[in-house]
Amino acid sequence: MRARLFAALLATSLVISAGCNSSGLYPVNGKVLFNGESAVGATVTFVRKGSTDPLKEQTPQGVVGEDGTFTLSGPGGDGAPPGEYVVLVEWKEGAGSKRGRAPALNAPDRLKKKYLDPNKPLLTATVEAKSNTLPPFELK
Repeated sequence: MRARLFAALLATSLVISAGCNSSGLYPVNGKVLFNGESAVGATVTFVRKGSTDPLKEQTPQGVVGEDGTFTLSGPGGDGAPPGEYVVLVEWKEGAGSKRGRAPALNAPDRLKKKYLDPNKPLLTATVEAKSNTLPPFELK
């Protein structure tokens, strides 16, 4: 009897919590293309606009998959808080070329750090308090 009651309470609480987002994070998906092709293995980082200390704030990140898509997640979980963001992209030499292997930390950026300056952003995005599918980021 106790087990059934516990299961019923657990199921009810899961249904209730699914309807609201207590973490303050909302799903963010997007796509990164370089000259029309998927930027496989590139790292996408969202830095909140106007951030006084980006190193102390959550910076959700995603890695571009073979189809060019990424999904953001960070220290607080999947997604990002609502707001305006600078979008940084780094695509290390060797990233995405071998499954299960990451490029060296000192590997050169294929994009020559063009998309890595948060003070002179070339890419921006808005995260809304809902599920977000962003338009593709077209890199050149």
